[in-house]
Order: sequence, then C-alpha cells, then structure tokens
Amino acid sequence: MKITPFIIALLICQVSWAQNIYGSVSGGYQRIVQSSQVPMLIVNTAHQLSDPWFTKPVHLSFSEALRTDLNFGHYFTKNLGYELSGSFFKPLIETNDDGYVKRQLSGRFIQASFKVLLSTKINRFDVYAKMGVNFAKGIMCYDQKVYDLDYQVHGRNEARSIYEYSDGAQWGFNSALGVSFNLNYRLSVYGEVYSIYQPFEPERGQMIHLTYDDENMMQYYDEPYNSEIKFEEESNSYYYDIGETSQPEKMYKRSYSLGGIGINLGVKFILFAKKEEVNPAP
Repeated sequence: MKITPFIIALLICQVSWAQNIYGSVSGGYQRIVQSSQVPMLIVNTAHQLSDPWFTKPVHLSFSEALRTDLNFGHYFTKNLGYELSGSFFKPLIETNDDGYVKRQLSGRFIQASFKVLLSTKINRFDVYAKMGVNFAKGIMCYDQKVYDLDYQVHGRNEARSIYEYSDGAQWGFNSALGVSFNLNYRLSVYGEVYSIYQPFEPERGQMIHLTYDDENMMQYYDEPYNSEIKFEEESNSYYYDIGETSQPEKMYKRSYSLGGIGINLGVKFILFAKKEEVNPAP
C-alpha cells in the first residue's frame, strides 16, 4: 500500500519528537446543560394524522448521560502536548407521562475530539489542563405511546410509534482540569472535571415502529409523509389534510444539547517515554 511508508514515517517522527506517548481509557457521568430555544411541537406523524387535536408543545430534552473515552496523548515537551479521543456517549432515557401519552427520548452517539494539553508535575502527581474541539454524530429515538383511549371514539386502546432522528452531526468545544497519580513508571490513575458544548440538530426522522393495540401498522404508512420527517425552517405539521404525501413531513428545526459539565475517572499507560539525560559526576 502506498500509504504504508507515510504511516511508518509519521510514527517515527512521533517518537523522535516526543517526551512521552500514552494511551488511556476513562468513563464518567455528565450533567447536560440545556440551551435556550423556542418550544416546538414534538409529535410523531402517525399520531398527528390520527389525533390532530392532541398536538401540543412538549418540553423533552436530555438531562444526564454516561460516557466512555479512549484517548491517545503525545507530549512534545514535558509540559505541552495534545490528545486525540474517541468517545461513546449515552444519554439516560428521558420520560414524560401525563396519564394519556407517554413519551420517551433516548439516543446514542460517538464523539471525536482534539485537545491541547498543558501539565506540570508535583511529586508523583501530574496536574493538567485540556482545551479543544469536538465533533459528534449519532441517532435519537422519540417513542410516543397514546394509551387508555376510548375505544368507542378512537377505535383502539393503545397506539405507539417510534421515530429515529439522525443526520445531526455538529461541532463543539471542550475544556477540562484534572490530576493524575503515578502508580509506577508506566501506569497512573486520574480524575478530571470537564465542561463541553455539543449541540445535535437532526435533519431527518424515520418511523421504525408503529402499532395499534399491538398490531403492526407499518405497511399502511409507507408513504413518505406518513413515515418520514424533514426538519427545516418551516413546517407543514399543523395541517390535517396535507394532500401531497410523496414528500416527508416538514417540522421546525430543533437543536438538542449534548453538552454540560461532568467528571471522568480513568487509567493511563505510558507507551513511550524519552530517557532523561543524566550529567556525569565531576
């Protein structure tokens, strides 16, 4: 492969320019801080067409999350370097149940980040700061169940639909302060507090589940307007009889927050460390 010599040369340069190179794995908890925005209608297409009078604004956003990070770090000097990270980000399920409709918001995301490192050593402790940019992509699931309906009026006792919201990748930025404790020459443990700004703005929605009284109804909602959503600057979701069903339903754009403040705990292993020169005794 033509790229192989380039990769080998890059690795050689990394080692020759490095004071140390490390890998680490961490995990932690994050409290999501919501961004301010205008409330919008969160409703699934199938339910809006069948129960248009029920449509109303719903405030449903993520508030907590768990994350796992895999990191690669490279120090040019003893105090300056950078870190590359890949993360799996899992918000905890948010639920809203008013006794008539139960709504759940869930999601899973992957996040890549680049951070500049500054550190100083105090005995067996390393105190450090990080700052950089991040990029996240993934999917959200909006699950809505209408239950205990009057069968004589609605013709069913329960209706449930699930939509996947996707194509919402966005850039953000992050910062962190932490301290690591050296167990030995190679191994250390660390803890850090961090803040992150990370929006997610889905561009499309796709219905993946639709049942009425546990009967699968997906085959009856195969037209784009009945099974797809396109998030734009305008909406046609207020109309009961749309007429044209060959295009996805339009709904107003909404930016969901994946950012906030959190804490990470991890383990770091030194992959390479340059030997310190020792001046000979006079």
